[in-house]
Amino acid sequence: MTSPIAQAHTMFLVLVSPSGQYSIWPAVLQVPAGWQVVHGVASRQSCADYMDALRADQPLAA
Repeated sequence: MTSPIAQAHTMFLVLVSPSGQYSIWPAVLQVPAGWQVVHGVASRQSCADYMDALRADQPLAA
């Protein structure tokens, strides 16, 4: 299910937190303190594809 915030906006960013967590974030909202933009401004699909590519590059945990 898509959140109401995501439904209201068409352009997004991919953010990364200081602890390495990633998030797709509406581009019209202020980036939270400490988070950095690593992709975008782009479509939600482009941001999801970017995050999928990051996961594909990560080695699987043993």
